[in-house]
Amino acid sequence: MTYAEFQKTISSKKFAPIYLFYGEEDFLIDECVQVIIEKALDPGMKGFNLDIVYGSKVEAKDVIAHAASFPMMSERRVVVVKEFEKLVSSETAKEIITDYINRPLESTCLVLVSLEPDFRKKPFTDLKKKAELVECKPLWDNEVPSWVANRTRKLGKDANPEACRLLHAYVGNSLRSLQNEIDKLFIFVGEKKQIAPEDVTTVVGATKGYTIFELQNAIGRKDTKEAVKILEKMLEGGQSPQMIIVMLTRFFNQLWKLTDLKTKRMGDADIAKEIGVSPYFLKQYLDFSSHFTLNQIERNFKALLDADTVMKTTSRDSHLVLDLLIITLISASHETEQILA
Repeated sequence: MTYAEFQKTISSKKFAPIYLFYGEEDFLIDECVQVIIEKALDPGMKGFNLDIVYGSKVEAKDVIAHAASFPMMSERRVVVVKEFEKLVSSETAKEIITDYINRPLESTCLVLVSLEPDFRKKPFTDLKKKAELVECKPLWDNEVPSWVANRTRKLGKDANPEACRLLHAYVGNSLRSLQNEIDKLFIFVGEKKQIAPEDVTTVVGATKGYTIFELQNAIGRKDTKEAVKILEKMLEGGQSPQMIIVMLTRFFNQLWKLTDLKTKRMGDADIAKEIGVSPYFLKQYLDFSSHFTLNQIERNFKALLDADTVMKTTSRDSHLVLDLLIITLISASHETEQILA
């Protein structure tokens, strides 16, 4: 079962006697566990019917004692075991847990959390047959902006697509880190219902050092030395190479649109809206577009695609690939493009 599938099934308040949550995205695991606690237990009875223990600090017999107890003035009892793989490190513990897995108490919801389950060994082999397994995988790059949008909406505000992409570019794929920055953004915007790209730049960019906007501005000015310096600082700060490519592709797409829009009789506000930037930054983008011919922009699209392909399909160092990409984007020469081939 995936995280999304679990969310759908749990909304009906139909609980399995045993769940095993595993995977690399511990933020999603924590959310799943919290959902079970909230939906399975009455708030007033939580103190009597909820046990949260750690496998490294408890014995198997004590876990089963909790799980085998009937709920007090409630339909259900919830027992959460974190670091489950540490609980079953001995053969005796494995036997105790396996016995319960095969004969669980229906009124108990036993929630097991393991970041590193070994499904070749007991009791994980038994859990595969008897329990509901929920895998919480890290999101792909293209899934993160949608997650940010849904998350902010769920919490009561709207973040436009550009703000979501920008937050992803600054923070990366860690959902816990993204949630921390969302919390800061909510405090910053106050009563305002919309989170704009400018808010993200102000709140998140200030703590992340060099940003994708500073990089694209240096490229737009054709300042190779500054662009390479900014790129190195961004990579040192842990920013995603793939997201850098995504955002630079978007930047050149904006310049490509400008080459066409400049020939039409449109107001500045309409042009800014069409390319997806604040009217305040339009003059800067017009200056950038004057530094690149249409042919150069189209060649840069190919260079960006080539760099992305190289990083996904080869073992070449991503820092080197991006360094060469920056030089290619600024020079827009056939000779430099060959370096990426």
